Amino acid sequence: MRALALLPCVVVLAACAAVAGASDRAPGFVSQPPAAEGSQSPVEVPAGAYRLDRNHGSVHFRIRHMDLAWFTARFDTMDARLTVNPAQPELSQLTASVGAASVNTGVLAANGERRFDATVARALGAETTPQITFASTGIARTGANTARVTGDLTLNGQTHPATLEVTFDGARVDPLRGGAMVLGFSGYGVIDRTQWGVTDWGAFTGAEVQLVIEAELVKE
Repeated sequence: MRALALLPCVVVLAACAAVAGASDRAPGFVSQPPAAEGSQSPVEVPAGAYRLDRNHGSVHFRIRHMDLAWFTARFDTMDARLTVNPAQPELSQLTASVGAASVNTGVLAANGERRFDATVARALGAETTPQITFASTGIARTGANTARVTGDLTLNGQTHPATLEVTFDGARVDPLRGGAMVLGFSGYGVIDRTQWGVTDWGAFTGAEVQLVIEAELVKE
């Protein structure tokens, strides 16, 4: 699920769960592509407030079904805000959210209704906690273009620590978005859904939920 939090999204965001072995994990991200011409490094981007471009953001989650394939779904509504301090990245701050009821599994009933989406939303606690939120509590650089973002993930009425591995994908001024600076990020994390009290379908789905986040944030 957006922590992140989203991440950003956040979307939605993650604390590691135990698994049988590394071979049981679905792959994370491919290696980072070369920076596009005109892009900037993390320490060169302007300081200040950025907000998610919702047309260029996604929060997907996947969960193992019956020890077979990874069932994948997404959230349709999300938001994220990032305050950037390029000189001291550890002082940057991220908040992100997704609408719990906006879950989109792609599973349709015979008449085309999205009844399964509503069932999943209830399992996520959408009625009592409409927004799944993530608020960063720490950001630590792990490489030239990577960082580990830790924070508080609120889901199903419970708040627990979560972690995202984040890659800075580049930055550029976009004339199609008013000449604003735009930052690109990818995020990946894992949560144990039972820690947040989400226990439905435990007989045939795993406890580990993998989060995959893509986000472009525009300077305000």
